[in-house]
Amino acid sequence: MSNSAAPACHTRGKTKSPMGNWRRPPDQATTTLVLNLDTTAPGVAGRLGNLYFTMFNLRRALQRDAQSLAKQYWGAKDERDALGWKAVAERLGISRSKFEARARRHFQSAGWASEHVSAALVSHMADGVFENLTRHLWSDASGKRHGPLHVTPYHEFATITGRARSHTTANKWETFRLYGSLQGHLDAYRHPNLAAGTSVEQVLAMGAGHQVARQRRSRPPAPQRWPHYQGPLVMVFAGGPTSTQPEMVLPVLVPTGSSRWGRLAHFLNDPDTWHKIDLVRRPDANRPGGWRYEMHLLVLNDGYHSPRVRDQLASAPRDRVACVDVNVSNLSVASRNLTMTSLKSTVVKVTEIEHERLVREALQNRRRQRSLDRSRRATNVAQYQKSQAQVRRDQRRAEQGLSEVTTLPRGARLMRTKEKPIQAYRCDSLSHQYAHLRTIHGARARAASITKGQAAWAISRELITIHGPNWIVEDCHLPTWSRSWGNAMAISAPGMVTSALAATCAELNGSYTKVSTATTALSSTCLCGARVKKDLGERVHRCASCGLVGDRDLVSAALGTCVTPATTEDEHDVVDSAIATAMRQMIAIIGCEVTLVSQTQPLELGRHGSVQAARPDPMGSGCSRERPPRAPSTKGRGRPRPAKVARLRGLALSHPTG
Repeated sequence: MSNSAAPACHTRGKTKSPMGNWRRPPDQATTTLVLNLDTTAPGVAGRLGNLYFTMFNLRRALQRDAQSLAKQYWGAKDERDALGWKAVAERLGISRSKFEARARRHFQSAGWASEHVSAALVSHMADGVFENLTRHLWSDASGKRHGPLHVTPYHEFATITGRARSHTTANKWETFRLYGSLQGHLDAYRHPNLAAGTSVEQVLAMGAGHQVARQRRSRPPAPQRWPHYQGPLVMVFAGGPTSTQPEMVLPVLVPTGSSRWGRLAHFLNDPDTWHKIDLVRRPDANRPGGWRYEMHLLVLNDGYHSPRVRDQLASAPRDRVACVDVNVSNLSVASRNLTMTSLKSTVVKVTEIEHERLVREALQNRRRQRSLDRSRRATNVAQYQKSQAQVRRDQRRAEQGLSEVTTLPRGARLMRTKEKPIQAYRCDSLSHQYAHLRTIHGARARAASITKGQAAWAISRELITIHGPNWIVEDCHLPTWSRSWGNAMAISAPGMVTSALAATCAELNGSYTKVSTATTALSSTCLCGARVKKDLGERVHRCASCGLVGDRDLVSAALGTCVTPATTEDEHDVVDSAIATAMRQMIAIIGCEVTLVSQTQPLELGRHGSVQAARPDPMGSGCSRERPPRAPSTKGRGRPRPAKVARLRGLALSHPTG
């Protein structure tokens, strides 16, 4: 589930209503609710496969048309210079209406396509391809254009976008439809431990730790008059205009635990907020056919926060200013209150036990990649050359009068030029084992990305709880850092944390300001105003003028809280010397230099991304200690293995001692 700001308003075409077209309010937030679909009914998997196959062929035809139009547009340079880009685009037919007409012609020329898909799906898919074409031809508000257009492979074609429902006519859906209620779902799949007639409100009052539903095998209802249907939640698709099969009814799978039903009730109890449904498939080696299908319901509603998170965000201090110093392997945060009487600091970093797990996962990924490479080489032997060691071995055997050994070639791919192989990779023959390994590898990568995102949101909420919703962030270009420190950036994910911070601050009506590092020079300036030149490898700040010694990143973050952001384009971000001097005096009077020293004790992240409280120190010092790693295991073939640890989140939150 993801929360995002509402994009530009869209209309639904011509209408004769005096009220005009329905428009989504520009300040309306949208949220996407992801729910799994039950496709175990007989014939459903085949119909879904036909639906995706038909939409893929129509999309591929439109993408090839878009590639041809882009080549013609860029080739007509003289005409664009003489008549302008609008005249060339009009001559080539680069417009939304004409592109939808192309899609309708493809749809009508393929007579078999009308049995599986509807014209509304095809028109909406044409709009998506046209948007990609316009992003490639013309720059956006920031002056950037997208790269060249590509044709999506079939195994990467995952989303079929549905059209929005009508908010002026009741029960009017054009593509995918959702019917039923959460109460009907509870009545149909109620857990035996619950009493008969239990309502959704009673389930919400139970709290966590209770089983609510048991939906081992769904019972899809027969097609009926859906506007009056109040049973379990189902997604309905009528098929194409010439289809002779009944409507495709897919039961919705909801979480069984009571802790998740608060989120479901927030989005599903009001059908008027349901806006649009997208059908998405994910590779899943454990499902029949190798695909798992999801319903992405776009809801006109704000995101959901559990009562614990709401209380946590409500307790955030409003009288503090915080700054985060972004680094490759950690995030250093310092905040001060407005009265200059309190200074706090936090460091977000990767714990040792989590780093051990990440190294183990990287090794598993590398093994899967090598298995994929061996499988591709085995089925496409003619496209690879032998390695130098294999060539020398064949020469030695030939000198001895022995025959060649038939082995798998280990050399490079046969290339036509420096970067183009003789045979394109998409034309290779792939085995079923290769497809199975690729599915597992993609599922693991997607799970790791979701896990990292959940950790970023948990870290951002914890930071705001400690330091408040008013933040100053260094304006760093993280993609440039990724080219030099890719693996370290992927582990710590500073961009995810700062993006989550920006979204949470906007939700709490706080401030999130980026300041330039060129004019402020936070890393080479002391709180007293003296410039302390440091190399990149020097991580300790030592000022010869005032004697301040501390962690380089924490001192930079503390100085960042004294920055006055520019209000106009002519101004620059500068450090307020008066505030910096007051902070240096506060440190000298109160004696909180330990706040700027990176002697931190981590708080571990739980399995589901929530920050756990640190356990007290058994020695009685009052600070937390990092859990020591377990001893290596000797199970298996008698050799030690890395210890199995809890599935953490890659990031940890820590505070200074004292």
